[in-house]
Amino acid sequence: MNIKILFGKKVKEYRTKLLLTQEELAEKIGISAKSLSQIELGNNFVSAETLEAICKALNTNPKNLFNFAEREPAKNLEYIKNKLENNDYLLEKISQIINIIE
Repeated sequence: MNIKILFGKKVKEYRTKLLLTQEELAEKIGISAKSLSQIELGNNFVSAETLEAICKALNTNPKNLFNFAEREPAKNLEYIKNKLENNDYLLEKISQIINIIE
């Protein structure tokens, strides 16, 4: 997938977690709400200065905004499924944990 789209989704995710509107975040980072919208949609990318301002406003760092691994849950689930299929010990331990929780 396109890095601009993935990055834009991350910015939106962090912004909404902080209950900020596009207008509020745009004002904090010194760009227009339209420009922020284009970043979140993946149509535009950020300069180094804007990236720094976004990180500061969202109280995060670039590493978090570029961590796209959790964007692919199907791959993560497939990995887990493959690990469990051939590991009776892990399956038994997971069953025990489920029993404890229930």
